[in-house]
Amino acid sequence: MLLLAACGGGGTSSTSTTPTTTSSGGGGTTTTGPATTGGTMKLNMSNTDVDYSDPSLAYGNTSWQLEYATALKLYDYPDKPAPVGSKLAPDGAQGFPVISADGKTYTITVKPGFKFSNGTPVTAANYAYAINRGLSKKMQSPAAQFITDIVGAQDVIDGKATKASGVQVSGNKLIIKLTEPDGGLLAKLGTPFFQAIPTDLPIDPKGVLAYASAGPYYWASREVGRSIVLKKNPHYTGSRPRNVDVFNIDVNTNVNQSLLQVKAGQVDYDLGGLPPTSHSQLGQQYGVNKTQYQVHPLVETDYIALNTARPLFSSLQMRQAANNAIDRGAMLRAFGAYSGTPTDQILPPGMGGYKKANAYPLQGPDIEAAKKLANGKCGELKLWTSNSPTGTAQGQIAQANLEKMGCKVTIKTFQGFQIFVAAGKKGADYDAVIAGWSQDYPDPYDFIDVLLNGKNIQDSNNNNLAYLNDKSLNQQLVAANKLTGDQRYNRYGNLDVFITKNIAPWASTDNRNQRDFVGKRVGGYLFQPANGFSDMVTFFLNK
Repeated sequence: MLLLAACGGGGTSSTSTTPTTTSSGGGGTTTTGPATTGGTMKLNMSNTDVDYSDPSLAYGNTSWQLEYATALKLYDYPDKPAPVGSKLAPDGAQGFPVISADGKTYTITVKPGFKFSNGTPVTAANYAYAINRGLSKKMQSPAAQFITDIVGAQDVIDGKATKASGVQVSGNKLIIKLTEPDGGLLAKLGTPFFQAIPTDLPIDPKGVLAYASAGPYYWASREVGRSIVLKKNPHYTGSRPRNVDVFNIDVNTNVNQSLLQVKAGQVDYDLGGLPPTSHSQLGQQYGVNKTQYQVHPLVETDYIALNTARPLFSSLQMRQAANNAIDRGAMLRAFGAYSGTPTDQILPPGMGGYKKANAYPLQGPDIEAAKKLANGKCGELKLWTSNSPTGTAQGQIAQANLEKMGCKVTIKTFQGFQIFVAAGKKGADYDAVIAGWSQDYPDPYDFIDVLLNGKNIQDSNNNNLAYLNDKSLNQQLVAANKLTGDQRYNRYGNLDVFITKNIAPWASTDNRNQRDFVGKRVGGYLFQPANGFSDMVTFFLNK
């Protein structure tokens, strides 16, 4: 999922008062007593708003954090720390699917009894509609790239049909027919794109703001740029926790003022992160993973995408020059203490297939190598970044680095996730953009194919921010996705090293940690390992 490189941070029934697990440092959970129910949790989302609230369009890590609390997916990750929380399990589905002998037909039984927040029953038709809405040519949804192997999917993408012929409903069964086996299908169905949605949810490329959902909570209201309200789904009968009654979220708040508010108990938590200079003091004062201050590794990569569709970085030599020019240590230090480790490649440690590339300098730039590769031909360079404190600092670092190799860099800043909306439009006017990506699900396809396969490029909502469209690589990615097990991981690992050294569409900078600070009255903190963010449904308010 989209993760702002410039960001600061990053069951029991609803009536239970069962004590939750107490953290001992590495488990990702903390509490100050037995779970209580009720109350309104006050949240900020500093320096940003969500990219979208619409389930077919939302792709930012913060929007997915909210959707993890609101969505009812066929398969989901439990509200538990690792290792249990990393393993996909049935949720809206009765169990795991029946798969045909050739691996091309999945029959999934939808569990009865679930209802949307408006009281409407959840059926297999709601999941079928989510798939077809994600494929809709009008929606331009990033969901489409995950399910092109469904029979008839391309006809919907091309506007020749409104429903994929390979998506069928028979009573409470959802039947999905594929053109070829896809071992990652269940993990893809476990993303918020394919949650149960009302069958009358409008197909609108601008996205709906609030809607009925079938998970523990629902989007009660959203005022773009100002506020979001999540409320308990009054008809939810599932087993996931939902302790807090209401989440009131103020967006685009000031991150420095927000930290003071959390310390004073006026706000409970900032979803947008923390000031980069605050982490050292927070770690010393509160300890790490003891009570209020939490640090956990993400399966994530921050990077500078080099726009191969524009003249400047259409040259491999110039992209390799940029990779040598970037000071990865300085880019990482802009996040503050406990921020992560530097990297020069696509796949992060912890992802299947990871092999250390050793392609470019990690601790400091090699300006002489960069200048030699650039050969005085860099010229004008348009760099996009976030206007958050970290984004501004990283933009200045990258500007200084690239100017040392002979470029003349101009910076344009954006508010939060708006940078992805702008950069995701084909033909966007930038040469380089500072970005980040956290896993949607634990498979290397989610990094290498989703972010670098040229066949996924569409008019808007693109994730391939390098706009790389290499025919040979596209073919290799198709072949890699047909493999399973160790062969699959080995192939993707080799592709990662090859792309990093010989195509260089990114200047990768670091693999980041998630760092959170919650108020004194907040209990039930859980770092959800598969999703890489705090789990909102486990929060409770101490009385």
